This record gives sequence, C-alpha cells and structure tokens, in this order.
Amino acid sequence: MTATPRSPFDALRVSRLLPLALLSLVLVGGCERGRSSERSEPTSEAAPAAPPPESPETAAPSAQEAASATGPGAEEPEVEEPTAPTCPEGMVLLPGGPFWAGAEHESFAGEENPRFLTRLAPFCLDPTEVTAAAYERCVEAGACRPARTEYKTCNYKRAGRADHPINCIDHDEATAYCAWRGARLPSELEWEYAARGGAEQRKYPWGDDSPDGKTCWKQPHSCAVGSFPAGAFGLHDVVGNVWEWTEDWFAPYPWPAASGRHRVYRGGSWSRRFEKWLRPTLRNRFAPDHWGSHLGVRCAAFAEPLDCPYGVEPAEEGDAASRSAGAETGSERKAQRCRRGVDDAQCLGGKRWNGVRCADPGAPRCPAGAEVVPGRGCVGGGGMEAPRAAGSKGGAGAPEESAAEVRRVRSPEFDEDCRQNSPTRPHAHRLEGGTHAARNAVGAKHGCKNRDVGVGWNSACCP
Repeated sequence: MTATPRSPFDALRVSRLLPLALLSLVLVGGCERGRSSERSEPTSEAAPAAPPPESPETAAPSAQEAASATGPGAEEPEVEEPTAPTCPEGMVLLPGGPFWAGAEHESFAGEENPRFLTRLAPFCLDPTEVTAAAYERCVEAGACRPARTEYKTCNYKRAGRADHPINCIDHDEATAYCAWRGARLPSELEWEYAARGGAEQRKYPWGDDSPDGKTCWKQPHSCAVGSFPAGAFGLHDVVGNVWEWTEDWFAPYPWPAASGRHRVYRGGSWSRRFEKWLRPTLRNRFAPDHWGSHLGVRCAAFAEPLDCPYGVEPAEEGDAASRSAGAETGSERKAQRCRRGVDDAQCLGGKRWNGVRCADPGAPRCPAGAEVVPGRGCVGGGGMEAPRAAGSKGGAGAPEESAAEVRRVRSPEFDEDCRQNSPTRPHAHRLEGGTHAARNAVGAKHGCKNRDVGVGWNSACCP
C-alpha cells in the first residue's frame, strides 16, 4: 500500500505545533516537580528514590577548591580569646608558671632539698605586709581578735607604728584577717616564687646585693612597710621586716602535708643580723598558736579565672584554706587550693627522682605499704617522713623536743660582736641542750639576749 503524500500545508502545520507540544511537556514536568516538593515526607515503608547524579555544579569541591575557600578572603570562625587573669583591687598579679623551689646545694638538715621543678597558677599578693592599722580595722569589725601587746616590739595600737606590719599574732589570727578580706594566706611555694622573682631565681628579692640598705634588718624593732625599694614584682619587704605566715604545714620537700604540728613561715625579720636568715629558700615554722614580734602576715588570693596546672584540690575540713573561705563570702573557690605537682627534682646522695620521690636506683616507686596520692606523693607505710621537730637546722628558733639540761658556757670569740651590738651585755655565752624555750628561760634568768640560734644551741650576749 502506497502512503498518501502530505501537502505543504500539512508540513507547515506540524512544524508550528511541535514547539508548543514540547513546551507543554516542560510545563507539566515542572508542575509535577513543584507538587512533589510540597508533599509530606515518605513513610518508613516507602522505598527511597535513588539520588540523581551530581552535576559539575553540585559535586563536592576538590582539595584545591576547599583550600581556596579558607583563604585570606574567606570568613574565619571566631576564636574566643583567653581571659587575662585579674586580682582583687590593691593586690599585685604574679604570673606563675614553672620555677625551681628549694636549695641547689645541700641545706640545713636537708630541709630545703630536694630542689624541684613545679608550676604555679597565676596568683595575687599584697604589695606590703599587713599594717597594724589595717589589722585594727578588722578587730573593730569584730572579725579579728586583738593582737598581743606584751612586748614593746609588738605594734598593735603602739603610738607611731600604725604603718608598721602587724605582729604578735598567731596562725589562726593571720588566717582570720585574710579571710575577712576575702583572701587567704599564701602557700610557701607562692611565697618563695615571689621572693625569688619566679623563674629568675634571684638570691634576694632585690637581686644579689647585700641586704644592707635593701630591707629592714639589724634593727631594734620593725620598720614602716614600704620603707625600702620594691623588689621582684613590685613587692616590698618580702624578705626582712617581719617573717610571714604561710598556709602550709611543715613537711619534708617536695610534697605538702595534709596535717602536722607546725605551720611554715618565711622571710627573716628586723631582728636578724646574719644574712643566712634572709635566704628566700630558708624554711621556718612555729606551732599554730605561737606568736612573736618577729612574725606577721601578707595576704594572697587566686587570680581569676583559676587555672591550676595540676588540678584543684579541695581543702581539708577545718584547715587554713577552709577557714580562709570565711563565713562572709561562702565561696567554694576560696576553700580550694591548687594541687601541687613536681615535674623534676635534683636528688642528692646518689638518689634519683622516680616521679614521686628521691630513691636509690632500683627501689620501688613508694616504700612498702605506701601508695601514691595525687598532690601528696607517697602516703602511708612510712612513705611520708614525719615532720622534723621544730628547731632543726634551718629553723629560726622554734622549740625542738629535748629533755636535756641546759648548760651555759662562755664563748669569748663572740665578745666583740656583743660589745658592738649589745654594749650592756658584752660577754658571749653559748647555751646548749634542752628545748629552745628552756634555753631562752635560762638566758633570761641571767639577763642574756640571743645573738643567734641553731640546732640545740643559742648564742647569747650576757652582762
């Protein structure tokens, strides 16, 4: 069968209708796609449709394209700047960080050994020792007990000494004053950091020069605070004027003790005439309820925000850090302290640092029966050596335990020193045996005045 040929008009009609047909198909498809976007999500039973192939425009960018997207012209995510540490008004910020504590060479009875590397959080200190006038305001507020006035060298309510450091207060009274201000006592490591210029490891706060003209020492009584140029960090009288209470119990280095018999104090005083007493590494101690005109206080505080290198250690119930929280503040922050850590230590006598203690090569990490307690070292089973009796070498005269009878013998080699410094007591004597308190009593009975003290002896100038 032969097909009927189309006329020219038929061809023209088809050519005109074809574009319209194609356009209608496009519109119908577009409407379907528009309606499908408005439909609800398919049920879990519906089979998922296969994803369409990626076009060059929607394909994942190459590594080169991704890198260019984060180039100089791209927006970078905001990075929160660390908050700079701040201090309470009137206090000085100390940056903290790594420093070596203790003596490099063997010290008196090993009390300053081993020298060890630790890190401190930023902290704050008073620029001067607390004055008698400032302490009197605490007494007037009902937050502090009156300081003692038995000796003429005590400064509380003493005419002309309002700007001298408060003295003749015990450890609890020093703690109460700082708590009244919302502060605390410094740790002994914070104190040593301040005295040595931190990582600078200064011989004295002011440098290597002799203490003469640099601090208050070899005086008949204390000096007004700030009478001498500031030392490291802009602090005054860190060494000299009065010794300063710290929050720590006395214990062998490098770890702190959770309890003890004596609290550490540091710094030397106005009465000292020998440079050995002004060394920043020297550790001294007193029973918490003891006091003297040689001993005062400087307050500390945590810099905010608190950033402890080794973590935070809650204070023991009833200890100085807890009491320094103060009922007025109710702050948990002030009832905490930074945990101590030791990164390295310089052991003496052939011993090696094993991460916890100085021990003989091959010895266990802790002695038998002891275990490692974070921030405390080896505890239990004899692992933590009992604190030495106060008055051991390195102490400045706290009483050591002894029942021996006190003997007084002449020491004429020091007569010239007595004549120069105690003209009415030109004869030097040495008092040996007994406790420090017993030796003081014997000396006082004979009208003597101490010129120096040591382990088991007092050197005194007598009439």
